Amino acid sequence: MNTYEKRQDAQIGEALRLRREALGFTQAQLGKAMAVTFQQVQKYEQGRNSVRVAKLLMAAEFLKCEVGDLLGQKPEETPGTARLVRAWSALGPEQREAVTALVEAFRRTEAGSC
Repeated sequence: MNTYEKRQDAQIGEALRLRREALGFTQAQLGKAMAVTFQQVQKYEQGRNSVRVAKLLMAAEFLKCEVGDLLGQKPEETPGTARLVRAWSALGPEQREAVTALVEAFRRTEAGSC
């Protein structure tokens, strides 16, 4: 494995870990969703093993995100983002829609006040 591949595995592993932690899941829960052991999830998160595409798709579905979100790109995170994602993830579909509409209304109000 070359340096580029190692770097990519580390970035994907970190993205998996950050998303999993933001949603409050354990490595065992993610492992079950990916049909692997929690030890394998540890190896993915540490960048020691490469994640097969099929497993990455399973992880993205479980973590309620796009596969692209797990490909190692680190979005800028505002303080409190992980807390907000955890709280939002615990809501039902109607509550999520209401919260999302509220946040969008704040954005429209802020954009209009410039």
